[in-house]
Parts: sequence; C-alpha cells; structure tokens
Amino acid sequence: MLTNKDNFNIDDFYKKYINGPQIFKKREALEPSFVPYELPHRDNEIEQIAGKTACSLRGGVPSHFLIYGKTGTGKTATVRFVSQKLAQYSEERKPWWIYINCSIVSTPYRILAHIYNTIVGSEQIPPTGLPKDVIFKKLLGLLDYKIKNSVCFFVLDEIDLITDSKQGNEILYDLTRLDENLELCKTCLIGISNKVKFKENLDPRVISSLGEEHITFPVYNAQELRDILESRAHIAFQEDTISEGVIGLCAALAAEEHGDARKALQLLRKAGEIAEKNHHKTVTGDHARKAKQELERDHIIDYIKGMPLQAQLVLTAIYLISKFGKDRIIVSGDIYEVHSELTNMIPGISTLTRRRISDYINELHSADIISAEKKSMGYYGRTKVLQLNIELKFLETILRDIEKVKDVLNYKPILIQNNKVRISNSTFRRLG
Repeated sequence: MLTNKDNFNIDDFYKKYINGPQIFKKREALEPSFVPYELPHRDNEIEQIAGKTACSLRGGVPSHFLIYGKTGTGKTATVRFVSQKLAQYSEERKPWWIYINCSIVSTPYRILAHIYNTIVGSEQIPPTGLPKDVIFKKLLGLLDYKIKNSVCFFVLDEIDLITDSKQGNEILYDLTRLDENLELCKTCLIGISNKVKFKENLDPRVISSLGEEHITFPVYNAQELRDILESRAHIAFQEDTISEGVIGLCAALAAEEHGDARKALQLLRKAGEIAEKNHHKTVTGDHARKAKQELERDHIIDYIKGMPLQAQLVLTAIYLISKFGKDRIIVSGDIYEVHSELTNMIPGISTLTRRRISDYINELHSADIISAEKKSMGYYGRTKVLQLNIELKFLETILRDIEKVKDVLNYKPILIQNNKVRISNSTFRRLG
C-alpha cells in the first residue's frame, strides 16, 4: 500500500521546476569536455604543447609525444585548447585533430575505423567485418586525398589501455610510421596517459617510433582548483546564485582527492543541481556536502558494476567474510579460499591464481573500496590484512544487481563454518 510519501506526481514536479529559481546560465561549462577561453594554471603546459606543434604552421611535421598526469589535471582540455588556437593561425594548412578515447575505442580495427569515419564524416567503415590491412590501405589513400599537405594529429586518450597486448603495440607502431607510406599528408601521434610507467609494456620498436618527448602535468592544489572553479562558475551560473564559501569548499574537498579538477567541477555542478531541484535560489555549503556524498555513492556503484566478473567475485568474497565473520581479521589467503568456493558455484568461471587475486585486491584498494595493509603475523610471515571501506548493506544492494553474483550472497564460506584462518599456505583453527 502506497503512503503519501510514495506518491510522486511528475506533472507537479515539472511545473514547479519550470517556475522555480533558475540557477544555471550555461550548465555545460562545468563539464570536463568544455574548453573555456582560458585555462588557469596551465600556461607552462600550453607553452610546451604549442612549441611542439607550431612547426605545422609552416608545413613542418611535429614529433610524436606523450602527455602524463593524474586524472583531472587538465591534459585533454589543454590539448583541445591548443588545437583551437592553432587552427586560428592556420590559414593555408588547416590541421586535423582526431580524438580517440582508448577506453571506448580499444581495438586496432576500431581505432582505424574511427579515424577513417571521422575524416569522412560518416560511418563508411562498419564496426566489424573488413580485414585490417584493407582499412589501412583505404586510410592511407584518404589521408592524402582529404587532408593533403596538412598535418593530421591523432590524440589517443588513455593510451595505456591498449599497450598490454601484441595487437595494441602493433597499431601504435603502424600509426607512428604512417608518414613512410604517405605522399602528401603528415601525421603526429599524441598519447595521453594517467600512468607514467605504461611505456614498460611497449615493444622496443614502438618506443623508438614514439621517441622520448613528453610533458608531465602536475596536480592542482586547493587554491588552483578554486581559481578554476571561479572561472567556470562565472560562465555556468546566474549572477548571485552561489553563496560565499561554496567554491572554496568544493575546491578543498576536491584537493583531498589528489587535486582532481574533474571532481571539483562535478561537485560544483551537482551542488547546483541539488539546489535547483529543491527550488532554492542559491547554492550553499550544505548543497556541496550533500553533492559530495551522492557523487561518492554514484562513483562506487559505477565502479563496482563496471568491474570484470572475477574482480566482482573477489569483492564478494570480502563481503561474505565481513558478513558472516564479524570482528574477524580478513587476510589475503582467506580471499583465495572463498573465491575458489564461489567459482565452483558459478558455471563457466575459472579459479584464479593467488597473484591475480592479489592484483584485484590492489585495484580495490586503489579505488578506496577496501583497505589492504601488509602486516606481520609472527611465525606465519607477512600477509595483507583487508577491511571494507563502505557500508555492508550498501555493498549488498550493489552486488544484488549483478546477475551472476546475487545468488551467492547468502553463502557462508567454509573457513567461517569451521572457524579456521588461512595465512600463506597454512590453515589453522582460530583460538578463542
């Protein structure tokens, strides 16, 4: 039976929304993809990228180069900013800029197809079906015919995601050596990565072709984030809709997350949306704090649901031990044992090695979903001691939405049934 609280009248909601206070002037200015007229605190990086690409104005060919920096340090926005400025001064030889997000376009075939279709302006190459060498030949002809004697810049965002396979190394090698097969067009590859050490996975031929040129983006501090937010807020919000101290609070909260400008912008936008939804005339600190809570929950949900099934099972193993073994110390050996039990319960899932499970534990630790700390266990040596960083009930609601996991959430692991603990290669009964 529905209560009054459960009744939602969508017509009333939209009427109130339309007639309510208008907080935003240009909401998209708070999106990470928005390229503003100026980029605060990135003059040095702009100067470096401009210096490397300026030769294209006189018909020169820029060298390939890499850009490093943590998420939210303005890498992609800075490249887009420079590309727009470069276009303003390219009268005869207008350069082409083709952006490829390797988290979405991740196979050699799709990368080549994306480049070809972007230049043509329509989907001429299907998502699958043609031999790679056929697309490659078509692309060579198109570059000379369409772009002619200009430079085509290939920007591979999150380039590290395609470097852990032979095929990924091959496509990078092909793209860096395109000019050898072109008569008119020249190309430049710009790789963007969050990981400084990703080149360790590259074939020596690819490293040689890419060269050693790189630019490193430092993280923003709280004051720099505040300047960025003030600049964007002036574009995004109506006059007098932001209370004093809100921008500083959003900057401080984002600075705690390693100076991530994307999170700072998301936080300010979310705070504005919460104020707007509640028909408030101004954005306050309370809106910002509530926005932080909602964004953290949304991030955790998206992260867990986007993980590979095996990683989800590792997390499920931690969940089950936490659920049925309250006040129990969770060690990495336990996770291996419980994960093995779970794989026997789910058809088509293989058991992982201890090393692979350790990798997944490290990833969960990096995402702050769990804490994993190495501790000495005396005679039994050092092992990782694990602890969930999110509420058990909240995690359960997420796991219940995962089809292959939901049916094992009430399973009590054997180690807990027998009150045993496994450390390294030894299993012993817990005392007390």
